[in-house]
Amino acid sequence: MSVLPKINMRRTLLIARRDYFGYIKTWGFWISFFLPFVFGIIGFFAASMDFDFSPPKYETILDQTGQHEAGIKAKLDADNQKVMRTAIEGMTKTPLFSDQQGEALLKAFDDGGTEAAKAYIRATIPTAAGQLDNALDNLDFNVIFVEPPARSLDGLMPYLLGDSKIMVDGEPQKLNGALLLTPNGSETKIEYWSTQINSPKVQSLTERYFRDRAEDAYLSSKGLSKEGLKAARSGSSEVVIYNPEKAADETGGGQAVTKEDRIPYAVAMGLSIVLWFTVFSGAYMLLTSMLEEKLNKLLEMMLASTRFSEIILGKLLGVAALTITALAPYIIIGIVGIIGVIAVGPPEISAALQQSFTPQILLFFALFLVLGYIFYGACFIALGSLSQSMQDAQTLTTPIVLILTLCMLVVPIGLENPDSPIIYAASFFPLSSPFAMLIRLPSNPQLWEVLLSVGILLLSCIAVIMLAGRIFRFGVLSGAGVGAVSAWFKRTVLRRSAG
Repeated sequence: MSVLPKINMRRTLLIARRDYFGYIKTWGFWISFFLPFVFGIIGFFAASMDFDFSPPKYETILDQTGQHEAGIKAKLDADNQKVMRTAIEGMTKTPLFSDQQGEALLKAFDDGGTEAAKAYIRATIPTAAGQLDNALDNLDFNVIFVEPPARSLDGLMPYLLGDSKIMVDGEPQKLNGALLLTPNGSETKIEYWSTQINSPKVQSLTERYFRDRAEDAYLSSKGLSKEGLKAARSGSSEVVIYNPEKAADETGGGQAVTKEDRIPYAVAMGLSIVLWFTVFSGAYMLLTSMLEEKLNKLLEMMLASTRFSEIILGKLLGVAALTITALAPYIIIGIVGIIGVIAVGPPEISAALQQSFTPQILLFFALFLVLGYIFYGACFIALGSLSQSMQDAQTLTTPIVLILTLCMLVVPIGLENPDSPIIYAASFFPLSSPFAMLIRLPSNPQLWEVLLSVGILLLSCIAVIMLAGRIFRFGVLSGAGVGAVSAWFKRTVLRRSAG
């Protein structure tokens, strides 16, 4: 005699179709479906039309000490130079540049600034001139110091409040903030006045300027200098990480760990997040669907011609298809983005991404996605059949949501230490195995461990579905809810009478 219930696929698919199209036909679903594409198109046109979402902030310095204004402005210029150098350094890692050309471009920038860098590009790699211009134009230098329109705080107040305007390149502009520096004995009193209290860039800049001055004063008092300290730090030993599992090259090296070696772990973390989001959103839709049909007495009508097992399987299939459809825009955008990086990105990154999406990773991701969805989905169906109201449902599902979230916390642990005993144990615990095993896959665990994890999760899914079927039958046919379960627990476990 078969343990598994008999299932009529025709009736099962009819239930799946009903659940699927019940959501698909709503306006809210299609609005949510097309929003990612709409935002993507808006972002593309905003970038191409050079919209400025962060207009420059015009600030002024009223330095009554006469000692610090030039230093603070120089500090801002140095910060801007660092940002530009970082942008140029990132551009040199594209396939347009060889290692020698990248080093030469950075040297030209360090020696002569942006104009020297542009001159080098035009003379050496003319095809990259436009790319450099775009990279520098898109940088966010949104703090601009202007001359103070008044020489006292009282005189600056109308400008800070917006009642009066300053003139910048012939255009009236609002004064966003004023840095007031006044003598205070042997020290300097620092005040920053602005109506934009959540814009701390000038405050941070000023604090770093005075901190550097204090460090310089302390070092010079000991006969030292900041340049000497930097030279000592730059000359200190650098730790290079090697992985003994990597294959050595012809010279016996090639086992050093690079950024590209860490990309598979980032991919595994991303897949774990996708898995969590899919399971959570799908399971919650199952719960609300089950509760709605129970409250509207639709389940009783369905049971006149359909088995419990067919209803459960049909709902799992229908909501699974709905979840995949709802996530389709993000899946498409993600796939296009990854393909784009592989096609035009740096060769090292492209190779690392191709190695990350191996058939093994994709196969086991699909298995854990399906089994994890079935496991948690069956739990939510059972809880939905016991719920008498949305308040009941929220109370019952809170523990499962907390467990699902706690299981997701194994991911950061696995990133840092994939061989941790906690991660190893979580790989075989059904509630956490989808997430724990995914984050372990880049470290190449034994195949039998992965198969054992899949097998345990599969058996757990079968057990949970059978248990969910019993709870479902109990909750729907008898109309039982949380109160009935509580009464059963008191009567059977605690041996208390109803009175």
